[in-house]
Amino acid sequence: MTLATLIQKRESGKVATAIFAIPATQPGDAAETVAKIATVAVANPTEAKPAPMTAEEETAIRVWLEHIEETDPATIAEVIDKCQRDGEARAYFLRRSEEVPKPDPWRITYCGDCSHFERIDHPHLGHCAKGEPEATAGLWDADRRYCAQYQAIHKRGK
Repeated sequence: MTLATLIQKRESGKVATAIFAIPATQPGDAAETVAKIATVAVANPTEAKPAPMTAEEETAIRVWLEHIEETDPATIAEVIDKCQRDGEARAYFLRRSEEVPKPDPWRITYCGDCSHFERIDHPHLGHCAKGEPEATAGLWDADRRYCAQYQAIHKRGK
């Protein structure tokens, strides 16, 4: 096993510096002695453990993983574990989590309150006239969801 392999097995996963042996000679024809300098390995100082990851940070990272359509539980667990142990990795994934578009809170609505909701012969079910995604049976009028197509029903007297 090489020195680099042993060093990379450290928990932080960073590579340490290694300086290889350098032969030292004296100039001239008379000098025949050669002194060798031993190999020196300088390890990085032990890094302090980062502060515990907050629930908000973990949620933001999980939302980003969902946003990029990462569904493998082993990969998700590996990312979360890495973020708990490594502050740099956590900072990286938190920066990436800022890429996730934030829904407009005014667009989280009830389907039954939208002018595009077309009821069927069921008291609570209908379909979206604008083609928003829905279950096979349709949308429940009390479904609360983000919808860019939402348009409020204009009721008389209000």
